[in-house]
Amino acid sequence: MKTPILITALLFSLTIGCAGPRAFTKGTYEDPETVALLDDRFNENDMQLIAKKMIGSIIESPKLTAEGKVPAVMLGKMRNRTTEHIDMVALLNKLKTALIQSGKLRFVDATNRRDIAQEYDYQQSGYVDPTQAKGPGKQIGSDFMLTGTLSSNVQEVGKDKLVYYKATFQLTNLETSEIVWTDEKEIRKAYKKRSIGL
Repeated sequence: MKTPILITALLFSLTIGCAGPRAFTKGTYEDPETVALLDDRFNENDMQLIAKKMIGSIIESPKLTAEGKVPAVMLGKMRNRTTEHIDMVALLNKLKTALIQSGKLRFVDATNRRDIAQEYDYQQSGYVDPTQAKGPGKQIGSDFMLTGTLSSNVQEVGKDKLVYYKATFQLTNLETSEIVWTDEKEIRKAYKKRSIGL
């Protein structure tokens, strides 16, 4: 009589054990423009909203093309003043890519200056055909510096949670230090806690 009970208990425990955490084994490609709020943290949708606003605002700014030339921009510091780890480089790259493709701005590569200088040294060392060797003295100077700040505020009362982000970007004229363009994008998201298992 006890044997069927033991077998039932064993089968039940095995069933519970198999229903534990599992790795994600099946996936599908999704449209990157699809809005999916899986948690209450900064996500790719937020990044796209910020980038779209800033790109449109920069392109439409009359001060940048006032002299009739395509200005050169260098990327400055991007400050993350939230409590989250946010890839600010990815946000900057999204802006840079779209702005270069628009033809309205050029970007200088400040990140790889040391590597470029080393390549100049190599090309001037005699190993490279002198008619093809590149050297210092022909780099373009930056007209503007692009910087930005991302900040956040979180309010949580009972089961309600509000998450607010504000991204502020600016272009500074490197000759005069005048801020020639600035804009901001605000994002506000509301969440409601639910009981576990519901």
